[in-house]
Amino acid sequence: MYPQNRPSQQDPLAVVVLYLSRLDHRCLYSDDQLFRAMNDCYASFGGPDELSLRYVRSLTSGDPEAHTLRERRMWALRVAEDLAGRHPRAHTVPAARRRALFAGVPVVGLYVLIIGSANAGRDFMALPVAGPLNVGLGLGLLQLVVVAACVLWYGRYAETSSGPLPEGSGISVEESGHRR
Repeated sequence: MYPQNRPSQQDPLAVVVLYLSRLDHRCLYSDDQLFRAMNDCYASFGGPDELSLRYVRSLTSGDPEAHTLRERRMWALRVAEDLAGRHPRAHTVPAARRRALFAGVPVVGLYVLIIGSANAGRDFMALPVAGPLNVGLGLGLLQLVVVAACVLWYGRYAETSSGPLPEGSGISVEESGHRR
């Protein structure tokens, strides 16, 4: 799937991110650790263009440790191919963005519904439900509950799936040139 004899400029984004990550290519990592490291590395650079530029510069530098660089690239190619084979949809790096979208869509959808209802029918929003509670106030309170639930759900997801990398996992942030 990822031929090792292709030019480095044609390597997939997953390979580039694994190569530039702080992971030590001589160690074994779980899929979760690999995906976390890929997401962290992707987020620490300005975008795919800067990642690719840094990757090509690193591979074409006149570094005396060229053998180690080639070995690291081969490791990144193997790991990315293995991950793509076992997790065909997960090898797109920014997976956390999809979760944020799932958390944000209900909030925005309910907000649009409330605004549309308020503009379309003032009488509908003023219908009394129970005592001083009318439809408009009920929808506003429902929106507060939905926002709180989405924030709690996404916070729990972020806490469990994007923790820090383990200590001693390769090169430091300063050595790799990552921006924080």
